[in-house]
Amino acid sequence: MSAWPGVLYGLLLALAVAPAKAQLAQQAFQIVITRAGGACQNIETTRALGTGSNGDALVAVACAGGGRHVVSIHSDNSVSYMSSCQAFEAGTGLVCFNAR
Repeated sequence: MSAWPGVLYGLLLALAVAPAKAQLAQQAFQIVITRAGGACQNIETTRALGTGSNGDALVAVACAGGGRHVVSIHSDNSVSYMSSCQAFEAGTGLVCFNAR
């Protein structure tokens, strides 16, 4: 496996420590979700899901208003839309967000 666990940890640390970097990451998530047809004006929370079979970091994104999505962060730090959490959970058996 590559250095993705470290990159993912670094991304999550950046989201927690540097508000400006967190805002940029959230804007990238909002853009790819919106381009894929989802509505996401504000992000409520994010959760690291792990690494995909291709080495991309997978992140669950919960939008205010109820939208739940999975985005991929690629090795070049670009971001793309993967699926809704509902489709992701049905296809993988993994949960995007734990029930509260």
